[in-house]
Amino acid sequence: MISEKKVERALEILIDREAEGAKARAANEYLDDMGKVILAKLMMESNEKSAAAKEIYARAHPAYAEHLEQKRAIAETDYRFRDKKAAACAIIDIWRTEQSNARGAGKIG
Repeated sequence: MISEKKVERALEILIDREAEGAKARAANEYLDDMGKVILAKLMMESNEKSAAAKEIYARAHPAYAEHLEQKRAIAETDYRFRDKKAAACAIIDIWRTEQSNARGAGKIG
């Protein structure tokens, strides 16, 4: 059985008063868009002739590698918040099912 305390904790996660989950998701999306900007700037900086060679230069550049590392860290935080919310929803769904079953058992018995 899901305790009232677990349900309360799940609700607190879903409420997210500090909007930490939203901030993590926004940062993840922002860094995703920034990757395109960084690639474009690095490609323009390149002295290569073809577009393919410019892209290879940009993707191999240390600045782009640093961006990818930042993106990984932010994405990890974003997914951690998403997982916590999904788990909280599952706890509440289980609790609701238990409550419904208990009501149904009371009507039959």
